[in-house]
Amino acid sequence: MNARDVKILGAGIVIVCLIFLTIWIWGISYINNSPGLYKYTVDIGGLNNYQPGLITDVIVPLPVRDDQQVFADDKLQYQTFGNWKTVLVVTKYGKMLAFESVGRNLTDIHAEFYRKYPEGTRIENITRESFSPVLPLVSSPYSRNVEGNIPTRDYSTIVYVPDTIQPLHPETDFLTFNLELIATEGMQHSQVGSTYHVTIRERIPAGVYNMTPVVARVS
Repeated sequence: MNARDVKILGAGIVIVCLIFLTIWIWGISYINNSPGLYKYTVDIGGLNNYQPGLITDVIVPLPVRDDQQVFADDKLQYQTFGNWKTVLVVTKYGKMLAFESVGRNLTDIHAEFYRKYPEGTRIENITRESFSPVLPLVSSPYSRNVEGNIPTRDYSTIVYVPDTIQPLHPETDFLTFNLELIATEGMQHSQVGSTYHVTIRERIPAGVYNMTPVVARVS
C-alpha cells in the first residue's frame, strides 16, 4: 500500500468516526428529556406571636391551570406540616386550602407541594397558571416588592386570617405570607425550557382579619 492509499484510508476512517460521533450526539440529544414540574410553596411567618383560638384555620389560594386544579385533592388534603394539617374548604370565593391547628401553640407554616408531568411534556403559557380565586386587581397596602423578573401581569386573590387569634404585641406583630407557584417547562431534546413564577408577598399587620385581598404577580 503506497503513501497515497494510506492517506485515503486514514481520511476514510476519520470521516466514518465523525459520522458515528454525530449520530451518537444527536441520539443523546434527542432522548435527553425531563418532565415539567409544578412546585407550590407556602410560608406564613409570625404565627408564633399570636395566641390561638380553640381551632385555627389559615386559608390560602389554590394553584389552577385553565380553571382546573394543578394538584389533585388527595395531594392537598390531610397533609401534615409540623403542627398544621391541610384541609380543603369551600368558601364564597370557591375552593381554597386551609391550614388547621387544633388546641396548640401556633407555629410558622412551611409547606411544599410537587407535581411532575410525563417525560417530554412541557408546561407552556404561564398566563394560564394562577392562584384561585382570581379577582380583579385591587392594590394592597401590605404588598412587598419582589426582586427578580418584571411581572407580566398582576391580579388579586384572597388569604384568610381568623379573628380568633390574638397578637401578643398588637402594636408590632404582623403575619407574612410568602406564596409561590413555580412552573418549569422541563427539557425536550436537551433544550431546557423556561421557568415561571406566580408570587404573593404580603405583610399583614395585627388586627387585619378574615378574607383579605392580596396581589399575585406572574413573571
